[in-house]
Amino acid sequence: MGYELGVSLRYIRSKKRQKFISIITLLSIIGIMVGVMALIIVLSVMTGFEDDLRGKILGTNAHIVILKFSGGIDNYNSIVGFLKNTIKSDINKQYTDQKNKKSSNILHAFTEEISHDEKISLAGQIQGVTPFIYSQAMLSSHDNVTGVVLRGVDPTTVTQVTDLSKTLINGSIAQLAETYKDPESNAKIGGIIIGKELARSLGVVYGDTVNIISPLGVMTPIGMIPRMKKFKVVGIFSTGMYEYDSGLAYLSLAHAQSFLNMGNRVTGLEVKIKDIFKANQVARLIQNQLGFPYYARSWEETNRNLFTALKLEKTVMFIILILIIMVGALGIVSSLIMVVVEKTKDIAILKALGATSRSIMKIFVYQGLFIGFIGTLLGMLFGYALCVLLKQYHFISLPKDVYYIDTLPVTMRPGIFVIVAVSAIIVSFLATIYPSYKASKLPPAETLRYE
Repeated sequence: MGYELGVSLRYIRSKKRQKFISIITLLSIIGIMVGVMALIIVLSVMTGFEDDLRGKILGTNAHIVILKFSGGIDNYNSIVGFLKNTIKSDINKQYTDQKNKKSSNILHAFTEEISHDEKISLAGQIQGVTPFIYSQAMLSSHDNVTGVVLRGVDPTTVTQVTDLSKTLINGSIAQLAETYKDPESNAKIGGIIIGKELARSLGVVYGDTVNIISPLGVMTPIGMIPRMKKFKVVGIFSTGMYEYDSGLAYLSLAHAQSFLNMGNRVTGLEVKIKDIFKANQVARLIQNQLGFPYYARSWEETNRNLFTALKLEKTVMFIILILIIMVGALGIVSSLIMVVVEKTKDIAILKALGATSRSIMKIFVYQGLFIGFIGTLLGMLFGYALCVLLKQYHFISLPKDVYYIDTLPVTMRPGIFVIVAVSAIIVSFLATIYPSYKASKLPPAETLRYE
């Protein structure tokens, strides 16, 4: 090793008359360790919250939604077939036409931004497509009435796009397509799946019947009469999101079309892709391939405000907790200044023997970096251990009625550890600059003259 590193390591080792300096060094290490540990735990927990929230949202909603500017979509079967089977061939045909004509179509301006191979790759991201109907209605039982979001889904394809089947507590999605007999009137009725909180609010259980009341009623000589129909509760789901569990109800596509008088139309199409973080790119590609009057929205666009707020909160927490590391860095500054005062004679002798100012700076920079490295390493080890304990044993519980989760979710990612470690080392390095600079400027002649 270079002599600068050797000298700095010797200075770190304590002697009897340097006990106070060693205590400051130890406190500096502890300060950096606590800061690094707190950063890792907080960022891992906040990342866990973000992943848990994203998982619940995408478990109920699709990655991409295709809608029409006016009215519903009539030819949704042809669009489903296009997205599943012929979108790649359509991209290839457009590429060939543009290459031959050496011109670009204004409706496909997006195709100029990425290469042909990238478009084919994005088209290959599509895993599943299903039609849906979206409407608002009232749901009533013998005990209560409440407003709900009504969603009509295709029981055969909805599982390709959402995790509705995984959230079911009772019943199955296939039961939506069946018809049942009303125990009171013996009339044929359809099935409905409602959220756990909605069932609790209405006072119904699996197998009971509820009435759906649509505000889009029938015009009669005495005015508008709301449309009403009875359905049997054939499933209860729990997503872990209060907004969904208390205000969402599912019907089969056929029953929703019949009840809402939509004929063969649907509100839109839901698309699932392989990589959720490419949703914006795939949505733009789909929109440009379908053209007007269709448009596509990704889950990132729909929930932008929520996830932007989470990202901002995580950034603010990082800035606040980095101050703890800066407190430890102030200990490094104090420790190095006292070492410089203690080793003034040694510095003068080293300079007299030919050591440069740069070499003197290196001695104290290495010493400060060593303190920062030890504190960072210990903080990362303790932070990792506590995150593992939180994830494994869930010893910190949360009120479920407030957060709708029982324990702190923890997601550890290598990027978090790298960012925290690099930040701590940089702060430690900055703390060494002033003491090292002052040490390098000590005049050896004047120092040795009075020794």
